[in-house]
Amino acid sequence: MQDIYPDFYRRFRCIANRCEDSCCKDWDIDIDSATEAFYQTVQGSLGDKLRCKLVTDEYGERVFKTENGRCPFWNDDMLCDIFIGIGEEHLSRTCDSFPRVCVDYGVFSEHILSFACPEAARLMLRSDDGAYDDFGGDIELQAAEKDDGYLSFLLKARERSAQIFLDRSLPFAYRLADCLELNAQVQALLQGEEPQPLEPCEEPADSTDFLFDLHLGFEIMSPRWREALQEAARQGDAAAASEAFERDFEKFALYYLYRYYLEAVRSGDVLYAVRRIVCAYFVTGRLDAAFAAKGYPLPRMRILQRYSKEVEHSYDNTEALNAAFDADPRFSAESLIALLERSVP
Repeated sequence: MQDIYPDFYRRFRCIANRCEDSCCKDWDIDIDSATEAFYQTVQGSLGDKLRCKLVTDEYGERVFKTENGRCPFWNDDMLCDIFIGIGEEHLSRTCDSFPRVCVDYGVFSEHILSFACPEAARLMLRSDDGAYDDFGGDIELQAAEKDDGYLSFLLKARERSAQIFLDRSLPFAYRLADCLELNAQVQALLQGEEPQPLEPCEEPADSTDFLFDLHLGFEIMSPRWREALQEAARQGDAAAASEAFERDFEKFALYYLYRYYLEAVRSGDVLYAVRRIVCAYFVTGRLDAAFAAKGYPLPRMRILQRYSKEVEHSYDNTEALNAAFDADPRFSAESLIALLERSVP
């Protein structure tokens, strides 16, 4: 088994109470069975609190539920009482690993950091073009070709998509349109069909407002995020993405591509990942323009990081996106391409 890492992965260090956001904020904390078993043995007031706060959520998972948007063990100094009281080794698997993500594809595993962590987001935004050089490289391709031609095909398609994202001779909206067109052909091949050139969309959406309607209907953790979405929604498509935003969004798009594209191994659909990137581009681009007009009360990194935390890391929101992709013709590759091409001045 080969383990693949981006070059910035091992530079990550949690900055604890210096973080402008926190994995202790807004999220219920999953507790694995081994950690729960240990917490049942902890003595004293901390042990009593551990057992009191450990509950079963609506999905049947054992969790610490947030209280006023905070983990009950995140203290006033923004440090963890569990870490302080019984040591880092007794954090739950979720707390110990985040923002590190490992995805096992059988013949290799890919490791990445989540953009929902501000410090991880900073590392990715500062990374160079070679950050993911080992992803889709000889080690992965050789392992995939020996074991699974389908996986090998997806690796090559993902790498071609990444090359499109890095073609800086084009505005990023055009790169996204090209990536959609490529992956519409890839999807046809996956379905055993002959790829056909995409026809121009006969009835494209009038604007991207429907994306804001969808996102405002999601499960939203932060009232400030809802207010920001509402304000950006009011501005309409006139709030165009800046070149500076596109440079940063390129890094976000590469993260999303390397994190989610190979989910098609299980779902059979490469367009899910690309459509999610398109949604993020329009929503965060308009948010960035709205915040630029106000002197950036929320920095661009935080806009992208918060999108990841609010949308990407919510199972319900991801399922709602996928359901919309399946049911709403405005999410067809042709319609999204028309929107992207129209967004470039």
